[in-house]
Amino acid sequence: VRLADRQTALSFTVRDTTSILKADKQHRESEAGRGSWRPTTGRAGSAMADILSDEQLNEIQDAFRLFDKKGENQISGNDLITVFQALKCNVSQAEMTEYMEVLDPSGGGMVQYQDFLQLVAKRLQTQETVDDLLKAFRVFDKEHRGNVSPDELRHILTHFGECMEAAEVEDYLVEADLKAPHLKPDGSKTGLINYVAFIGVILDLSEEEMNNMY
Repeated sequence: VRLADRQTALSFTVRDTTSILKADKQHRESEAGRGSWRPTTGRAGSAMADILSDEQLNEIQDAFRLFDKKGENQISGNDLITVFQALKCNVSQAEMTEYMEVLDPSGGGMVQYQDFLQLVAKRLQTQETVDDLLKAFRVFDKEHRGNVSPDELRHILTHFGECMEAAEVEDYLVEADLKAPHLKPDGSKTGLINYVAFIGVILDLSEEEMNNMY
């Protein structure tokens, strides 16, 4: 019974992983050439809140209101990093600079609530995706090495859950070898895949962003 339960758990875990990878591939193809994320307005903007639970939405509102002294649905950009900290989101100074360029393009120094909500919703969604992928890889990384072999990744993605086509897997393996190889102390490749770096590659996250998420 325990073996059957374990196989079922593995199947669900890898099914989620392959679903994430397929969704990521479709997203990257659809977003090609569109540039970086920008806040949306109106119904499209409010729809971002739909991916948040009621508890998450309440936490975000409470954290924002602590600094919205006048109740105008806006806060000073200087308070933004503190709001993120209140939400237990690790954000680097480099990320803050990038966020302010997006949230306050006019340089007025203020951040609107709806724009902030979109940003946090997107970040939390990315965090959950990172957590799911790390969990999946760690199921197969018994020795906690932080890496998997190409054959292990190929086997996982072609034999469990929502199986990927062989050609899709090979595309990811090529990308992993180029952008996320596991390295020896002298900088040469070991032939293994650093799956933390690999997750960063497929989700288009910098090393610093990945470090803040796991």
